[in-house]
Amino acid sequence: MDEPTIDTIDGMKGGFDYSNFEGDYEGQEIIYVTGEGYKLAIDMGSYTYVLDLPEDYLLSDISNSPNRDKGDHSDDVEAKARADAGIRADISQDSFNSGFLGSDVLISVPVSAVDLPEGANAVDIATNFAQSVKRNRKRITSKLLNNDKYIGLLTSELIATGGDMKTATANILETDAYGAILKELGVTQNQIDSERMEFTDPEQFEKNYNTYYNLFSRTAESQYGSELPDTVVDYLATMTNKGWFSQQEALTQLNGIFDPYANIIMDNGVINALEGITVETTKIGEQEVQELMDKYLPAHLHLSAEDIRKKAGDIRNNASAKEAFINELKKERYQFYDMYDEDIAWSTIVSSKQQMAKGVLGQDIKPDDPLLDKLVRMNDVTKELEELRGYGLNAGNQKVKNDLVSAMSGTFGEGIVTSRSFVG
Repeated sequence: MDEPTIDTIDGMKGGFDYSNFEGDYEGQEIIYVTGEGYKLAIDMGSYTYVLDLPEDYLLSDISNSPNRDKGDHSDDVEAKARADAGIRADISQDSFNSGFLGSDVLISVPVSAVDLPEGANAVDIATNFAQSVKRNRKRITSKLLNNDKYIGLLTSELIATGGDMKTATANILETDAYGAILKELGVTQNQIDSERMEFTDPEQFEKNYNTYYNLFSRTAESQYGSELPDTVVDYLATMTNKGWFSQQEALTQLNGIFDPYANIIMDNGVINALEGITVETTKIGEQEVQELMDKYLPAHLHLSAEDIRKKAGDIRNNASAKEAFINELKKERYQFYDMYDEDIAWSTIVSSKQQMAKGVLGQDIKPDDPLLDKLVRMNDVTKELEELRGYGLNAGNQKVKNDLVSAMSGTFGEGIVTSRSFVG
């Protein structure tokens, strides 16, 4: 027997048997929205996904209801067919737009079920995705997955793309609704990208974690000459991999760990990871500070060990600090030794006096020897030589005595040279 049509149904005893009514899409309820037409609803419990259908579809186009050669989904024949089939009462547009199932979240999917890619099943896609979301909601990256608006948006795109997650998530980025969700949740796109990768490509997600872990470990050793505890490296790698830190932000935290003078606001998680652990802080720059003081200042004006650490930290973290420190040293030296131009390095001044002293005494004098300071303050070669020879004679310095004898011997025949003449 041929399938009944709307033209033959009236001639059949008892009419069409709507008790055997079947929709063409398994697991989806046919609903009718006044003024819009038929739609397919997928009830997922907390969510109801509603797929659009072409506006000109009749009940017979999506079920085994009697075929009609002509007609409109809003006419009386269709209204009777819906009632006979036991389809939910017609839903007004306002009721539909406000969520006609009351407490459920209604998600309208802007795609016709008949336009889904071949082999795609909207119910299976929605079910599989719902199960995946349920599994992942308790994970640390689940902030977005616990947002109903996001889940609705993603699922509608997922169904529309026939289950293609990559395309679905790419499409979402172009929507205003997605931007509003991020703003509402207070999350960044980096965090979302990381969450998406963990959700869709866990193998690559794990590789990225290992890359960050190795980077931070190597940086600690190469740049700061120290090893970081595993708890700290793991935390930095995890937070970077999840998008909470950028790579540079993580390296900045690393700098803060090793450099107490970097003035970095430390993340609470880093602080907690370091609890009970002693990390040797960096000494980079301390030797340079010492060398600059040796060059521009006498030893008795040098900074204390603690101040050297602070100044090194300042130079490490401020590009102009070194030049400012040099000027500071010059001015401080000039304050006590203004007989020399402030641009003349202390090391140059001291070196010239030490060379003169060695030439007279035949021995080195130490930088902290009071004699050296006396010579520096004289800044007069004649007076300095006199001072050195007098000092040598009083100290019984053999070279000075020998030089005196030589000077006296060289003057015989021309008169005796007195010791006073030798001295000055």
